[in-house]
Amino acid sequence: MVMLFLVPGCLDFGSGDEAISSASDGPITIEVWHTFAAESKEEVAFTNAVRDFETAHPNITVEITLVPFGNADQLFMTAAQGGEAPDLMRLSSDQLGAIGEVRVDGYPLLEDLRPHLTPQDRAEFEARALDSMRYGEELYGIPASQDCLSLIYNKALFDAEGLDYPNENWTEQDLLAAAQQLTQQDVQGLALPIKTAYWWFPIQEGFGGSLFDQQGNPTLDSNGSSEAMRWMLDLELTEEVVATGTQIEGMKNQFITSKAAMIVDGPWNWATYEDSRLNIGQTLLPTVVQSGERMSPLVTYKGWTVSKQSAHKVAATELALWLSSQSVQQEFALETYTMPTHVALDTDPAIINDEVISGFLEQTKLATPAPTTRAMSLIYGPLSTAFEQAYTGTASTSEALSGANDELISLIENLQRADQVEPNLGYRVIDANISTDGSQNYTIYVDGELHTELQLDVGQGVTNTGYDVCTADGNQMNQSGQIRLFPDTTQEIKCSLTGMIPDKLHLIEIYSPNGQVMSFEAVTGVGDQRPEAGDTSPVLFAIGAIVLSLIALLSYGRYRDGQLGRTNSRLAHFYIAPAMLALAILTFYPVMYGFWLSFTDADQTHLGEQAFIGLTNFWEVITASGFIRVTIFTLVWTVVNVTAHIGLGLFLASILQRADLKGKTAYRTILLLPWAVPSYISVLVWKGMFQPDGLINDLLGTDINFLSDPTGAQIVVILVNIWLGVPFMMMSISGALQALPKDMYEAAEVEGVTGWEAFRHLTLPNLKSALVPLSLLGFIWTFNMFNVIYLMTDGGPNLYFGEPGQTDILITYVYDVAFRDGAYGVAAAWSVIIFLMLLAFSWTYMKQTNATEAAA
Repeated sequence: MVMLFLVPGCLDFGSGDEAISSASDGPITIEVWHTFAAESKEEVAFTNAVRDFETAHPNITVEITLVPFGNADQLFMTAAQGGEAPDLMRLSSDQLGAIGEVRVDGYPLLEDLRPHLTPQDRAEFEARALDSMRYGEELYGIPASQDCLSLIYNKALFDAEGLDYPNENWTEQDLLAAAQQLTQQDVQGLALPIKTAYWWFPIQEGFGGSLFDQQGNPTLDSNGSSEAMRWMLDLELTEEVVATGTQIEGMKNQFITSKAAMIVDGPWNWATYEDSRLNIGQTLLPTVVQSGERMSPLVTYKGWTVSKQSAHKVAATELALWLSSQSVQQEFALETYTMPTHVALDTDPAIINDEVISGFLEQTKLATPAPTTRAMSLIYGPLSTAFEQAYTGTASTSEALSGANDELISLIENLQRADQVEPNLGYRVIDANISTDGSQNYTIYVDGELHTELQLDVGQGVTNTGYDVCTADGNQMNQSGQIRLFPDTTQEIKCSLTGMIPDKLHLIEIYSPNGQVMSFEAVTGVGDQRPEAGDTSPVLFAIGAIVLSLIALLSYGRYRDGQLGRTNSRLAHFYIAPAMLALAILTFYPVMYGFWLSFTDADQTHLGEQAFIGLTNFWEVITASGFIRVTIFTLVWTVVNVTAHIGLGLFLASILQRADLKGKTAYRTILLLPWAVPSYISVLVWKGMFQPDGLINDLLGTDINFLSDPTGAQIVVILVNIWLGVPFMMMSISGALQALPKDMYEAAEVEGVTGWEAFRHLTLPNLKSALVPLSLLGFIWTFNMFNVIYLMTDGGPNLYFGEPGQTDILITYVYDVAFRDGAYGVAAAWSVIIFLMLLAFSWTYMKQTNATEAAA
């Protein structure tokens, strides 16, 4: 085993030269990740489409895995950086910005599909849908659906008040007036998450603002943006037509239970509302009177992307085209109200005659495609802080948006940029040269199927969109849709024909109205480019060195025992060897690697190519805005929690120790439950209880938004963690109390020492050997308690740009730095500082309390 670690060069860890597999090759397996909800109609339709593909291609097996939509991009990046990416992945267009700059072995995570698709393939999809799946010049996905927000209303609630249903002629004033009339008793006029930026985007457009200018520069504080934010916040704060603290899941529940008459939502939830037996309708978002502009939501596209690491890119692309085909998109639209992107479905009678689908499609035509840029993927952080500032009154809407705009510009300027990847010339491409004969159009067929159309340019074209290359006398040709246009003086046309299968002989035929111009056979042998498996030699060498060191150390210990005549410990070193080995591999090595990483510029844009930069990361950490504040709250959080855990645990354990107390077993069982239930379940339950419509507010008769107030949120997370931690301390201390000799108390009682005096002079001193390690362990655990903060508040509320949130502790902020910002080196420096803090505290605490002597 040791030799395997020390000689990794003898092992084959994968190669980028594997043969490309297509649907016509031998047996292959394609792994697909999707984001459809479990057991939903979408998942059923998707699974049926995959099984149909397998039936049509018997040599292909498709393995399906469900991943959560909310962090699908992060999960994919993590898997790809570890060399375990699936062949096919369903991603949203606005997630491509976060992935586009990430590199492994110098390559992007996704395959550029431009060489894989023919012009006829591309012509099947709406032009802006296809363009929205591009990052820069590269085409990273095939659009299978589109989504945007629209206005949905409960007809029964409108009928009860005798109000006309909303329609496309409504203004924002009509919307507000109807919401006010419908708000009464426990029913709200409108359900809207007023602090969520995605729902603000259409309102901003309606008031005349925009997220970016035509050059792509941030304009979050553009004309009308501040008014749009104020109007949205006032729906709750002033007009009270939106329930206090409404969040995304909460608004759905309000609408489902007929507690809200209207909701701004997308087609993805329509089936859920119908299943709840609601009589609902849909219409366009209203027009804003002062600007005359209609509220224009962002339209996002979801499509199928192929991993750069896939060994079966041809087959994976064929599956992606299948899952985005006309028949599959039609089934999804009719069964699940998923809006199609296939151009043929614009005129499909079944689609047109469905009021819901046609209504949402009309809204998408008036929507704005979400930019597929890095800036768009960064926009939510600054806007989240801006909304918190405006909501809490920390800043005006104008000041908040101006700060958000400045923060977004700063983030963009400080971005790590990945090097441009050189195209793999000739991969899936064959060149065709045509000498013109005066004809006004030409058609190119590949293996009997139409591939490319060429027509005379009469001024109807647009600039080449960069999907492939066609030149007329050396100059790029314009396009009309996917048809190439050539000037009437053209003598020679050269086109790069995409979608070819490597090492397959293709028949290429070119026709004009006069007949066949030419015919030839050609093959491209240019292979695929795949990132090599990560170089594991340093890792294996380090682990092997650690293993050898441990063997040497344990062998020396065994030798010394023999020299000193310690025959009873002959097998002791053998017994501890497995544990030491596990610690070395799972703990010692990762810690040492983390130390190394903290001195490098490791970043997700050049993973595996980091360079040594000394103490730069540590300087960045200590000078970071909010470092002192998050450290202070971490200490407050830890000290308060540990003090409460020990104090309450000792108090409860002492009560349960009383001889005259009946039902001890029942009490112990009940008090142990908070610790026995998985903490993430408990935390989510507490989070729901502290919502404005949760149990706590119901008991108090209030609608306080505890988690939106900085101080309130800090108190809540501390209280929840105290509730979770007390049972463990109680049981541990209870065991220590039972071990104390009873005759000691009997002797003290004879001397008249009872009650508090006995506790103070007998119990506490004798519990020191248990309390000191328990409190130390509790301090370390609580200092790094990630899940309570993450699940309760995600570190928020965030009131300062580029800084930790009000409930962030060091460990939760490190998570953001590592997995949201992708700054692995900086995150490692944070981790080292946390480790040094805990090491310093532990050493000082043990010295001050004489912990080791007490344990002895």
